[in-house]
Amino acid sequence: MGIFINIMPKPRHFNYRPLYYDERKERLEKIKARVEAEQKSGLERGFITEAHANSKKHSLSFEKTSVVRLLIALALIGVLYLLMPEFFTSLWKR
Repeated sequence: MGIFINIMPKPRHFNYRPLYYDERKERLEKIKARVEAEQKSGLERGFITEAHANSKKHSLSFEKTSVVRLLIALALIGVLYLLMPEFFTSLWKR
């Protein structure tokens, strides 16, 4: 098998160098493409941002209610201590 015949020729390389390159125009095209992509994703994410805003409101109200519940629990413990001090002293002695 001494002779190897190449039936398909090798592809030629493509080296194109533009004569005029406008850097500003290319930057503007990239910015336009990015803005269009953000607008498309913004429309899709519109519902998500509303849900996120609502969840923030919910978490803030949850934090407020949990603080109120903690204060109520501490007040009840204080009232119980005033009514039954022997019970609490027996807890500390154990």
